[in-house]
Amino acid sequence: MDILLATSIVTKTINSIRKLRANNSFEEIIKLTDNFINESDTDFIPLKNIRPRRVPIKAGELMQDDPIVCPIKKFEVETYNAVIDMTLNELSDRFETTNIGPLKDIALLSYRRIQELHNDPTMLPKDSFIELCEVYSKINRDCLISEYMQFCKNLNEFENNLNLPKFLHDVSNNKSSKYDEDENDNNDDNISMLELNTYDDLNETSNDNDQRAIKNIGSTKKIFQMFCTANLTSCFPNLYVALKLSVTLPISSCSVERSFSKLKLIKTKLRTSMLQDRLENLMKISCEKDLNPIVDNIILSLAGKSSSLCKALVY
Repeated sequence: MDILLATSIVTKTINSIRKLRANNSFEEIIKLTDNFINESDTDFIPLKNIRPRRVPIKAGELMQDDPIVCPIKKFEVETYNAVIDMTLNELSDRFETTNIGPLKDIALLSYRRIQELHNDPTMLPKDSFIELCEVYSKINRDCLISEYMQFCKNLNEFENNLNLPKFLHDVSNNKSSKYDEDENDNNDDNISMLELNTYDDLNETSNDNDQRAIKNIGSTKKIFQMFCTANLTSCFPNLYVALKLSVTLPISSCSVERSFSKLKLIKTKLRTSMLQDRLENLMKISCEKDLNPIVDNIILSLAGKSSSLCKALVY
């Protein structure tokens, strides 16, 4: 999901929960409940009033215990309001303004937003990258905006030149036209065969490309891969730092909590004497087991430990 869309949904959810905490909201829920009971054929047992427990007042005690007698009021105070307050506190702690602000700025680095600004540069918000530069003071906002707009302007050139083109020089010159004529003469025999399957092949490739574009349209991974492939880090240093933050910044604490769960499985009572280096290596192997390591690099790194290993593994 696009980060900007996700943050807007979270903000809307928080506002809707705050409306449930208002005084009139619980009364409306009670009215809806009564209407449902009246229209239903099922017999519902009404809530019973519990007799309050009287505690004798001691001498000199000024406080008086007033328990809630009404069961509906007790449910509102002890259950309904408690759940709403707990939910609001958790959402406010996880998605406060200091957390959502940089995420909204990072949403501008997605492939979809860069395409929108490539088509219309005036769509850039006036307060873009303010929260991100406040949190990460090493990034210069003015330089980041200028690099970002320059990258959006030349997006098509970066995409088209990642691979070698068919012609390095201008196609309009005589040599290129001669090459085109020769190539057309050679391909005249195959035109009839190609025309039979061209329509189906184009539909299949276009559908695949559209699915890939829709799948990656809200992600910054494609832009970051383009930076690494084309070696654009020196041309856009501030933009590269922002992209690196976008692909490494965790949105939630699930990965951290998952690593602690793995730690309990690895460090057992039989492994209490394990050193820190070995524990870290076992944690990496367990947590990153979906990665495919390069076996040759591992063999070379092990062979460099000693001469005996080098003779046994390399020679």
